[in-house]
Amino acid sequence: MKILAIALFGLLLTATAPAHSAYDDPGTFAVEEAAGKPIKVFTTDQLRTVFENVTIDTKTPWSTTDDEKIQWRGPLLLDVLQSGGLDKNSSVQIMAYDDFLSEIKLDEIRSYNPIIAIERTCTATDITNGLCKEGQDFRPIDLSERGPHFIVWPLDELPSSYVPARNSIWVFFPIAARPTPQ
Repeated sequence: MKILAIALFGLLLTATAPAHSAYDDPGTFAVEEAAGKPIKVFTTDQLRTVFENVTIDTKTPWSTTDDEKIQWRGPLLLDVLQSGGLDKNSSVQIMAYDDFLSEIKLDEIRSYNPIIAIERTCTATDITNGLCKEGQDFRPIDLSERGPHFIVWPLDELPSSYVPARNSIWVFFPIAARPTPQ
């Protein structure tokens, strides 16, 4: 009887746990239904070519000095969400490769236009270390930098109450977005 109860409990957990469609590849980003079924899955190259890529020149809440900004490039998060119809929800959950989960309101996304950063500017140090060639403007975001994707917001445009209270909206390793369960 005890074995049957454990087996049924395991089956129940499996049936109710969300499916993680893209969790095996940090180089993809999935737009999913609420249950975790992929609607669309984009590789980094597709994020670069399917969508218009924009830049955000911003500080970050943790790794930049007061006068240091990093320029990031990638598609607008809203455009990617719209491709799967997720822009009609009041909020979405962004899942990260390391199982981190962040809930973000669509009003925030529409107001501040965050991007799914897939590249960052090359620095002199990057050229010295062989990460960029002379004359190269952008480079991929390395796994050691919490890439290859990163949700980036324009820090100077965010209300001061967001830092550090809403730092969870800066998602490292984002791999999927789905509607927030109601």
